[in-house]
Amino acid sequence: MSQLEKLMRPHMAKIATYHGVDPSAELARQAGIKPEDVIRLNANENPYGAYDKVSEALATLDLHLYPDTQQRILRAALSEYTGQPAERIIAGAGGDEIIDLLMRLFVEPGQKVIDCEPTFGMYAFSARLADAEIVSVPRNETWDIDIPEMLEAIDDQARIVFLASPNNPTGNLLTESDARALLETGIVVCVDETYYEFAQSSLSHLLEEYENLVILRSFSKWAGIAGLRVGYAIASEVLIGHLMDIKQPYNINIAGEAAVLAALKHRCELLRRAASLVEQRVRLEALIDSLDGISYYPSKGNFLLCRFERHTAEEAYFGLAKNGIFVRRFPQSVLKDSLRISAGTREQTDRLIGALRSIV
Repeated sequence: MSQLEKLMRPHMAKIATYHGVDPSAELARQAGIKPEDVIRLNANENPYGAYDKVSEALATLDLHLYPDTQQRILRAALSEYTGQPAERIIAGAGGDEIIDLLMRLFVEPGQKVIDCEPTFGMYAFSARLADAEIVSVPRNETWDIDIPEMLEAIDDQARIVFLASPNNPTGNLLTESDARALLETGIVVCVDETYYEFAQSSLSHLLEEYENLVILRSFSKWAGIAGLRVGYAIASEVLIGHLMDIKQPYNINIAGEAAVLAALKHRCELLRRAASLVEQRVRLEALIDSLDGISYYPSKGNFLLCRFERHTAEEAYFGLAKNGIFVRRFPQSVLKDSLRISAGTREQTDRLIGALRSIV
């Protein structure tokens, strides 16, 4: 250990890098193809890209000015979209920042953060940054959460439970009865509704009953602006007030704010695009039903978790990659036979099915 490393906080020095998806140029290099021939079905991104009116909104920004630290215009627009008071909304640099802020606000070193694997990896990553004890309660065979095990894990050291609905990567929803069972314990329950615009299902109506509920949402997927990193949370006015106090002052840049405002202005078109991706997911389900050697788990997101029965998921992954199609694989043993495939355009779905037929 170097002298410099001895000065570091021990738990931070040991944290492993969080690996997201590679850029298209790297994927193309791996497959031996041109970057423009890569089909990215590995990150649940919107294959249609940013809406043209959103891109145009970025052309005339006053880039020499700082953004509003209080997010006044942005929070007002989010209030109109969600039907929630602006005082109960905060925007973050992606949902990831809000996850991190919740850790900073509620979790001291050694206290518990609970999630339900398999799920979005940023919950555990942020917990490691906070030097928290991570308690991952396995889901059952249908990927639903195990309420008795969850309740047993919640003690006086437990601070937050993170639950995605639809869950990533399994695609299933958190039921209201399960959410209520956890909220009744008094622990902070963060329901990640990143895929809300695809699922059209929300637990936000419970905010009126539970001050310990946080609803997390994003513009990355449905609005096609993942590269600008904007998400938001809805919670009690008290909780949002504290999050506003501790966030970085200029956490939402001018480009991100302008893109969100334009996306909300043109949301009808963007929601039609989201609906078309759901249609492509349903189409993919029907096509997979006609194939032997592959099955899928029911999903309410813009993705499917597919299980390979004749070949390993690793073989299927590389078989698709040879065709320029990249999907998401996972290191967890419970997902060793599975790949997550994002919904794409009709043309991308056609190419995917052609490749799957030659693989399975």
